[in-house]
Amino acid sequence: MRFIMELNGIVSAVITPFSSDGESVNEAELRAIVESGVLSGLGGFVPCGGTGEFATLSFDERQKVTEICIEQAAGRSAVMAQVGACSTREAIAHAKHAQAAGADAMMLATPYYEGISFEGVRRFYHDIAAAVSLPICIYNFPPSMGVAYDPDRVAQLMEEIPSVKYIKDSSGDFGLLNALVTGSTGVKVFAGEDILIVPSFTQGCAGVINGSANFIAPACVKMFDAAKKGDFETLRSVWDSVNPLVRAVISDHYNGGVKAAVAALGFATGPIRKPYDELPAERFALIQDIISKMDPSLLNRTKQSLI
Repeated sequence: MRFIMELNGIVSAVITPFSSDGESVNEAELRAIVESGVLSGLGGFVPCGGTGEFATLSFDERQKVTEICIEQAAGRSAVMAQVGACSTREAIAHAKHAQAAGADAMMLATPYYEGISFEGVRRFYHDIAAAVSLPICIYNFPPSMGVAYDPDRVAQLMEEIPSVKYIKDSSGDFGLLNALVTGSTGVKVFAGEDILIVPSFTQGCAGVINGSANFIAPACVKMFDAAKKGDFETLRSVWDSVNPLVRAVISDHYNGGVKAAVAALGFATGPIRKPYDELPAERFALIQDIISKMDPSLLNRTKQSLI
């Protein structure tokens, strides 16, 4: 039986690099980005999430991106494939592929655009859990998914579906995050909001899953370890060092900001796929300027360092 890695600590919502014209996935660059993340201390990767621009990827591209992440991580970091789709049939196909490819878990983005009831969500989870045995991560992002998960709903899903083990909370609601962590469900909570890195660690989250892990994984690891030791002085000091960069990245055009930060480390990230907006040139320049002045030990390994 294949060994399944547990997800803990700092998990990257990994970007999908494209060719310069945006028409194809840059597979070699994706491998390099994953390798950089592994060497930078990441506990795992989530391919084909929102930061990975999954909504613009074809069915085959999603499967290829997942395969590359699993192959390159090579058991050194966990891989939790985002397999959600707007139909149960397609989500099951992605889930079966992820399990066969060697993923350690799967994240479920619920069908979006058309509203979905919680009963519909329950059916969605039950059907996918019946098709594969991978641990499931709930994805709580109400603005995009159209459904919210409070502790009672999480408890219900965990009671009905034993493979539900994790939740990524991107609601931005610190009260909810705290309730999930301190509740009695036993779910492992990962914070998804980059700006809540510090409070998520002090509240006892199992880790974070965010775009910032694409470029400040070492800083996140230092903060996570400091929080576990009760070393809040180090936690605050490291956060103060990376806070300007995180705020510059997340202030607008989130995916473009993350890609700009990764590009500043020497990777050919390619554009944001159409029809979504590119990052304004002045923001790109600001992010690159901030990174050029930062302590390199807080940043992911550069592409040059991998050669």
